[in-house]
Amino acid sequence: RHYPQLKTQACPTDLMSLCEPGKKMLRQGAGGPRPAPAPPPPPDASALVASSVSPTASKAISQQTGDGDSSRYGFYIHAFQSPAAVIYQVRELKKFFPQSPIYIMTDGGADFSPLCEKEGCTFKACPPANDRWHPWPFFRRMYDAAISLKTEFVIMLEPDNTIHGPIKKTPEYDAGGLIVKDRSFAGKPYVEKMAKARVPGFKWTKTSQQAGLCGGSYYRHEAILDAFSDENVAKLDWNMLGESFSKEIYSSDFAMQYALAARGWRIQPWEEAAQMHNDKEIPLAGPKDAAFRHYSGPVGKPTYELELKAEDRPLFKEQPEKFKGINNPNCQLCYNLDRYRTLFGTEECTNRIPHNYT
Repeated sequence: RHYPQLKTQACPTDLMSLCEPGKKMLRQGAGGPRPAPAPPPPPDASALVASSVSPTASKAISQQTGDGDSSRYGFYIHAFQSPAAVIYQVRELKKFFPQSPIYIMTDGGADFSPLCEKEGCTFKACPPANDRWHPWPFFRRMYDAAISLKTEFVIMLEPDNTIHGPIKKTPEYDAGGLIVKDRSFAGKPYVEKMAKARVPGFKWTKTSQQAGLCGGSYYRHEAILDAFSDENVAKLDWNMLGESFSKEIYSSDFAMQYALAARGWRIQPWEEAAQMHNDKEIPLAGPKDAAFRHYSGPVGKPTYELELKAEDRPLFKEQPEKFKGINNPNCQLCYNLDRYRTLFGTEECTNRIPHNYT
């Protein structure tokens, strides 16, 4: 159902677990259509849901998506709790991107080290900072993930993302995400002036500003290490931006636009991200066959409705006691490096350069 335009031949036998019963589908890679052998009789629906991708199928997926080269895509899961959702995501990534590394970071939440021990991913427990509203820890954590992953692109996922297949549209820019029509950001002259110090003539275009940098977005490794470095994040006048325009610029989706554009990195909407809002199958924005879906509004968040299976309970541990009750999980504009050091005894997982709100 995720590739309605590819219906000319029978599904390859080694990819049957990706096809619906009775449907015909041609997997298409970078080299164009590939011939497929005649399929066996299709399995029933219950067997299909329960099936997993075989080693042969995983190899085929890797060849078609470029994932056979583990240096192409790395996945950064920005989490807090939601163990059933995170476990689902890791398993789906292993299915569609079997060679790609996965890095899970929790903002003072659940401990997914048992999951990573089993699935071969990397887990990082960071102190609680409600980093989605505080750029300084948010950027540093993504910076650390990029260093660990060592891939050409980092794809950020949040627990409410669903994963629907391999990447068909290779990233062409330095960052990209789902399209947010008619959106624009204030402070364009200030941002472009900063960017031109590194990239003469840089323009923060309207199209660039319409790229939603939420779960399901991608980032070039070099762009993360430059724009999200402690020093370059500190160069932005966050107080001026917040006072002149809106506190919304501190939210991660917006803050990343400012940080990347201020260093002259190119941002564009990406065809592999779709926004689901009113319907779980028909996107509000983006292609229906996008690899990654993001959810908001009446449609709800399907991964948050997943029930944790009894056999999966050993794959995570509850939030550490030392992190409970320290911060209001919804606190905005309340980050302070000195307090962070005092509470957690470390500067790990945050910008080492202080920021003081005016």
